Amino acid sequence: MKTLESFAAELKRHRVEKNISLMDISAATRINLKFLEAIEAGNFAILPQTYVRAFLREYADTVGIDPEAALKTYESITRQKQLSEAEGTAQRSRPASGSPPQPGPLGTVASFARQNALFVAFVLIVAVFVVYLFRQTADAPKATAIAETPFDNVVRENTAALATRDTVVALPAITSPSIADSLSLVMLTTDSVWMTITLDNGPTREYLFARERRGRWTAKESFTVTMGNAGGAVFTLNGKNLGSLGKPGAVIRNVRITAANLATP
Repeated sequence: MKTLESFAAELKRHRVEKNISLMDISAATRINLKFLEAIEAGNFAILPQTYVRAFLREYADTVGIDPEAALKTYESITRQKQLSEAEGTAQRSRPASGSPPQPGPLGTVASFARQNALFVAFVLIVAVFVVYLFRQTADAPKATAIAETPFDNVVRENTAALATRDTVVALPAITSPSIADSLSLVMLTTDSVWMTITLDNGPTREYLFARERRGRWTAKESFTVTMGNAGGAVFTLNGKNLGSLGKPGAVIRNVRITAANLATP
């Protein structure tokens, strides 16, 4: 049966036969080199499944393999592996046939009581005596001060607790240090997304965002965006809603966002 490791070895063998390096694939797809190395090692658990499929499709397309065929093979191996693991778990949890039933907690207590009748009787007598002394002490009058919390304080405490629970955690804003930047791009994720972004002609930055995260960048003239799962985030430019840059699960490359997007209806 084909495994993830043998599948990965086939991908690598095809790449080597085509005389294509991992650096070539990384340059063409903008996929980090360590992710490509993990795929060829059969370590497909390195990213959420959305990105494994997106990266695998890009890898296969670059080295000349049918992307859909590669994805079907990967999904078949993964599905078979999950079924095998589920069967193994079920067999381990099933008790061995013919093994004598183990006594429950009540049976153990009853057996102990029968074997130690005198000791149990002594313990019961001591317990009755202790209870008697406790009741005599508890009957003595004593004053207990009950501190009451003002109703207004209770309302404020509960309101603060609810506000803390419902707050959506957002990533810190990522801004350019230049005070002359005139474009502000804000992203809010609705699903996990992988992306790279270039501000003007500066260095390219790479990110992996979980859902309900916020990113903000500023630039003078343009932003260039490459991302996987393009439908998993929405963008606004200087307060104008741009929506998503593609469909869920799709990979987009080198999408350029400029001031011209502000004039587009």
